[in-house]
Amino acid sequence: MFPTHNRRKGAPLLPLRFLAAWSLLTSSSSTTLALSTTHNPKYQCPSSPPPAIVPHQLLSANCPLPIPGSLTETLYSNSSTSHISPWSHPPACELTNDLTGQYCTYTNSHHGHRGFSLLTTPSRAADVASWFLDLPLPKPSDGVEGEKYKVVTIPGKGKGVIATKEIKQWEEIILDYATLVVDVAFTVEVNALRGYRLLHKAVEQMGDGGNGVMELGKSSEHAQDVVENVLRTNAFSTRVGEGDFMAVYPTVSVSFCFSYGNVWLGGQDAYTRFIQESLQVSIAASKPISPGEEITISYLTLGKTFSERSHLLKKWGFTCSCPLCTSTPEAIAASDARRKEIMKLQDHAIRAFQANKPYQALRLTRQILPLLPKEELFPLESEQLENMSRIYFVLNDMENAEKYARQSLEVLAKQGYIKQVEGWMVGKMFRRFEEEEGPRGVRY
Repeated sequence: MFPTHNRRKGAPLLPLRFLAAWSLLTSSSSTTLALSTTHNPKYQCPSSPPPAIVPHQLLSANCPLPIPGSLTETLYSNSSTSHISPWSHPPACELTNDLTGQYCTYTNSHHGHRGFSLLTTPSRAADVASWFLDLPLPKPSDGVEGEKYKVVTIPGKGKGVIATKEIKQWEEIILDYATLVVDVAFTVEVNALRGYRLLHKAVEQMGDGGNGVMELGKSSEHAQDVVENVLRTNAFSTRVGEGDFMAVYPTVSVSFCFSYGNVWLGGQDAYTRFIQESLQVSIAASKPISPGEEITISYLTLGKTFSERSHLLKKWGFTCSCPLCTSTPEAIAASDARRKEIMKLQDHAIRAFQANKPYQALRLTRQILPLLPKEELFPLESEQLENMSRIYFVLNDMENAEKYARQSLEVLAKQGYIKQVEGWMVGKMFRRFEEEEGPRGVRY
């Protein structure tokens, strides 16, 4: 999207560059271990609660509080056993380097298959406490190997995923839930040594003792701690409330993010769908997949050229062997040319829109759409259609604005990002346009 003013950040659909600055803090920070909030009564939250229940009146201002009128507060009020908390363990906390704030672990060891740990500030934990209670528990069949896929050893490539049945285009293959969710700011604002201790606490408190997380692949050469290595290798970036977080999805990682040997199988026959509201991620088929066929996903931002992909994959120690990367030099050159053209058109369209040249932006955006299928960049289709809706909105051409808004939503529904298109969704999109661009018809 290309709003003119306050551009909103959506959840990136690719692995984050984890903890790059954090590892440098190990030697540079002078904060002492004596300041650890886990040993300071002033910052200590209540200890030894019964499983899944915390007497809320004992919680200090530093611990998560319910939001007035929220589901959390309703449950507190209706509970016959004092007050219910979404957390099964007392939060453990560490001070920030400037000693003005703190980050804490918030764990519900009974959530889903493995439990759930959130590492963030008390205020952000309070903000998400009510929706955490709304998170759907994983069904026993979610992500179970054998229903549609199996993990096998592929000669010369390490572990891989093979389809066990016919899978239709856009069909969900795996549904997984986050188990470890870490605030990105934590990696910069907390001393590394104390941060590692808090990370281990978050993992150990999970319902499975952290086994599901700690058994994941570890391929980072830069990590100085085993949990950091798990995050660097497996986590995806996401949004929780207004913050940027790293989230680990063990089933997806075990099935699709193996890094054994020196080969990563990158391809275009499956893709990731993130559902922020419930911290879910699913793997779905981007094309029909036959029994016995290998299922692969991409680690990288869509649209990268061959040289860009090769360079970026070095961070994970992978060598891509997907059909695109192993094509003939001529085919790779043709693909790179189309991808460069898409990126150039997109950049020029953004510049034209921001320079108050909407018709030029429309013309450029229309040129992008037919190029996307040739490079199988289907996730970008909805975004370009929304861009067209935005342009017509600021031109006060509401007939076309609604037409392309619906087309954008229909693409999302087809690809499984939303269940179905409902009328209120168009209105919500227009309200966002108005917030970011001003009332329709004002600029032109």
